[in-house]
Amino acid sequence: MSFHDQHYSEKRDFIRMQIESEGQLTLTDSGESFHVHCQDLSSQGAQVILPRAVAEGVAVRFSLASPTPGLPGLEALGRVVRCSADEAQGFRVGIQFDSVG
Repeated sequence: MSFHDQHYSEKRDFIRMQIESEGQLTLTDSGESFHVHCQDLSSQGAQVILPRAVAEGVAVRFSLASPTPGLPGLEALGRVVRCSADEAQGFRVGIQFDSVG
């Protein structure tokens, strides 16, 4: 069974790290790009803060720079699986990674 076929409760078996890091999110179809604040990260996805809402299912490219010089950062392709308003910060967007490289 692939990760995408698992029930929601089973997906939380992956370690989710709370981080405070800046990244870049690009909507694949439109090319629109956002400077984002990444709040948490796992091997299967991330939660970021965006200035506007993004529809579920939208394909994205996510980049997160490495804090260690000489160590490559994270580059991932994925899709939006959740978007909810956060009065204090904008919109919380959940991204599910389809490929990481």
